[in-house]
Amino acid sequence: MSGMNRVPWRDRAAFNLAFLLEHYFPNSDVVKRRREAARSRVVEQLRRRSAGKVTPVERQDGLSAKDFRRKYLSKGIPVILENGAAGWPLARWSFDGFRQRYGREMIKLVQRRGVAADEEIVSGREFSEEIQFGAFLDQVQNGGGKYMRFSPLLEKFPELLDDFDHGFFKRMSGNNWGLTYQLFMGGSGSFTPLHNAMSGFFFVNVCGVKRWELISNHYLAVMNPSADGFGYNHSKAQVDLSNLEQFPGFDCIDRMQAVMQPGDILYLPSWMWHSVKNDSPTIGIRCGFVYLKGMVTEAFTLSFIRLFAARNPSTFQALYYTLFKKNLAERDKWLLTAKLIRR
Repeated sequence: MSGMNRVPWRDRAAFNLAFLLEHYFPNSDVVKRRREAARSRVVEQLRRRSAGKVTPVERQDGLSAKDFRRKYLSKGIPVILENGAAGWPLARWSFDGFRQRYGREMIKLVQRRGVAADEEIVSGREFSEEIQFGAFLDQVQNGGGKYMRFSPLLEKFPELLDDFDHGFFKRMSGNNWGLTYQLFMGGSGSFTPLHNAMSGFFFVNVCGVKRWELISNHYLAVMNPSADGFGYNHSKAQVDLSNLEQFPGFDCIDRMQAVMQPGDILYLPSWMWHSVKNDSPTIGIRCGFVYLKGMVTEAFTLSFIRLFAARNPSTFQALYYTLFKKNLAERDKWLLTAKLIRR
């Protein structure tokens, strides 16, 4: 990302330190003042530069695993693998196909704070509801607002994973550490606000058109996330610049845009901020994986926070249930127990 509007490392370091300390001392006025002062310096530096640039994410067709790891994975650069999943047997992955096979099944939709478009329904960390799968599919196709994010539905219907080229993910990432699959479905106009997380991932767009906005974690101070101890960070900054008063300097940062067509696969590095909007009803799969070098080099401070300060869930709980406990019923039982203990 050479040529980007950069923030001096001293100002970034000052903000990062204050952000880290706030996880341990959430009620400290001294820490909050230091964080705000560092943020103000970052904004002042950015405003001395040119307006932020918006550039498209590269599209590559037929990229080899070796070239992908050398040009993109090792450097933390996003890329769209054009038609990367076009040859996979995903014909059954359609709204009609899901309705015929699973329409009468009951599913759970979970909306998490910071990544749900409607924050009003999430009074705590998350809000969940049960709904018949067929009814959910109907409202997605008819423009309803319900959005399935980070769903472990493939654990409920594991036969769907037979349609994926698992070897592809292992070849591209260079390992098979902690491969996890999550299902996303949303109607036209549905979206997910800006957030980032520790794991890099591939996103397979099965059907529909999906629009992404990507921002480097270099601009963490401008994103100004809350220090809430979640396993991810979230920001209320709007990519349409509609709340610049709350997020000054956002118009001066560089960002990237990606538009995914059916069959495309997007690679997103660790800790890269992203928001997503569906231009039409979509079905997609997120495949997360562990890439230690990227986790640390892309954001050392956030990796430290995730490892030693996250509490909802802790890193060790997350790793245990990612690498070892993959049974959905056991995981749900553990999550319920963890919530009761925290109360």
